[in-house]
Amino acid sequence: MRTFNPVKVSRRLAVAGAALALCLSAPMAQAQGAKVLKVGSILSLTGPNASIGKEGVVGLEYAVKQVNAAGGLKVGSDTYTLQLVNIDDESKVERAVAAAERLVTAEKVSVVFTTPASTTTLAVLPTLEKNKTLAMSFVASAPAVISPELSYSFRTTLTSINNVNPSVDFLVKEKGVKTIAYLGRNDDWGRASGKAIVARATSLGAKVVVEEYFDTGSTDFSSLLTKVRAANPDAVMGAAFIEDGVSMIKQYRENRLRSIFLSPSTIWSSPTFIKSAGRNVEGVFVATGSTTSDTPELRAFSAQFEQANKRKPLPFETTGYDSAMVVFEAMKKAGSIDSTKVRDTLHNLEYKGVLQTYKFSGTNQSEVVININEIKDAQVLMRSSIITR
Repeated sequence: MRTFNPVKVSRRLAVAGAALALCLSAPMAQAQGAKVLKVGSILSLTGPNASIGKEGVVGLEYAVKQVNAAGGLKVGSDTYTLQLVNIDDESKVERAVAAAERLVTAEKVSVVFTTPASTTTLAVLPTLEKNKTLAMSFVASAPAVISPELSYSFRTTLTSINNVNPSVDFLVKEKGVKTIAYLGRNDDWGRASGKAIVARATSLGAKVVVEEYFDTGSTDFSSLLTKVRAANPDAVMGAAFIEDGVSMIKQYRENRLRSIFLSPSTIWSSPTFIKSAGRNVEGVFVATGSTTSDTPELRAFSAQFEQANKRKPLPFETTGYDSAMVVFEAMKKAGSIDSTKVRDTLHNLEYKGVLQTYKFSGTNQSEVVININEIKDAQVLMRSSIITR
């Protein structure tokens, strides 16, 4: 018969307690020692730019998830768990500026992926530049987004001029167009596009006979289309997003206008836009970046994304993913998350992404692939392609 020995019991309890404390303290110490890298974005979830903003957020989140699942972002001797902090600017300038301030001061992010609209992006860039915070744009296309005085502002996708010149070239050289009507958003992107269209058309011996602008989110285009009808152009170019673009092309068809229609807005090639516009978008030409290309990398990415999300990726989801991976690659090559070091590395970065190879060649603007596509039976069919900066 065993006798109770309080000394032995107390020793066993002490050993067990120490072991338990060690087991509990190990993950706690690991959690306390883990490095978290916050990545910021100001992508619209509400308002006129929400359709693009939502796609962008999904793309960034997917990139963050993939990196974390692979063990985190290894930068020099450190490994970081990534955390995305997105603030909805509600498609408003004042909200975007407030979001930038919060991301820089409170969240202390290392990079900010900027808003879909050029106007709101241009409003937040001074704050990011002042605080030496890296800015990456993958939608905003106004040339001023990468102005020389904005040394921390980069872009992976097309500028409005990148997109416009091939569009006008296609219309004039391949379709024999002599006269063009332009309907554009009354914002930095729309006006920059209009200026570039006039210049390119003039250089090719064509003429812009209508140049009109409308407010973001407009739904009534009757007065503008009346002017188009009176001018009877060979082609119409419409720079609009989803909300105003669907109304524009619907009323264009209702007015039985027969001119060739081309949009320099890449969102017109998205399944979301095509579904919303229905048969009205049939036969429309759309100038896009590389989102309509067909590469082995894109096919593999699409299959992986579909397996994880039960659907194919949308254009700006893929663009957002690629843009995030470009920044992460620059951090790895720089061996630092310091914005200045990452900026300097980006200037010389060449990175093969899902959509294309991103190459900055000493500038803040990557080379881009520009595709001219035609919508046929709700499918996007590429008609021509070039690489430009």
